[in-house]
Amino acid sequence: MFSSERLKGIDVFVAVADLGSFTAAAQRLSLTGSAVSKSVARLEGRLGTRLFNRTTRSLALTEAGLTFYRTCTSVLADLEEVEQALACEGNEPHGRVRIELPASYGRLHVLPLIMDFLRLHPLLQPHVSFSDHFVDPVQEGIDIVVRIGGADVWPASLGHRYFGAQRQIFCASPDYLERHGVPRTGQDLEHHQCVVYGHSNGLVSPWFFKGASPARWNVGPCRRASRWAMARARWLRCSPAMALASYRPG
Repeated sequence: MFSSERLKGIDVFVAVADLGSFTAAAQRLSLTGSAVSKSVARLEGRLGTRLFNRTTRSLALTEAGLTFYRTCTSVLADLEEVEQALACEGNEPHGRVRIELPASYGRLHVLPLIMDFLRLHPLLQPHVSFSDHFVDPVQEGIDIVVRIGGADVWPASLGHRYFGAQRQIFCASPDYLERHGVPRTGQDLEHHQCVVYGHSNGLVSPWFFKGASPARWNVGPCRRASRWAMARARWLRCSPAMALASYRPG
């Protein structure tokens, strides 16, 4: 088992060896000459060998001392290099980050922002996935989740930030409106062909109406679309239908 005792006195020993003097080492380390001498003596006692040949006029490393010195300087250099690397990493975002984005909104609006961010922080390793189902970031090990909806669906313990709003409009092809007429009320939608968003569990999202009397309508004969933006565009080009479209206010 590694003992911290092995590290004691190494810095003092290296300073003495570098400077060739107990007095000079004491001045560099802001210690007394006696403290430096005792530290080296304790190190020699623990190792069971002499590290210096001492005379009244000179101080030189023994063969064992030279071997120990080379090892100590190598270890200290490695420690300094690691500390500098960690200090740099502490100031710069780095490492793997898992990001979960909405399928269409994520590709169109969030992914370009992530790419710009990565150009500024190249040490990051993003793992980006796209889906529209509810995820538990803690259980699934996700660092950042972007979702469309209110904060009430997330646990209070999770930090969150509001990015902005998206508006929704009802749209239909001119050909469809000419054939089926323009709906005037929410109840009219029950008799129209509507493209709705379909969840993986088979359920479809209702349409919500704001106003003096907010309402929720489960619209009539549905055509489900799971990849919302792309599927919606295909349906509107190829088939007469109505859709609830989203866009970001410019």
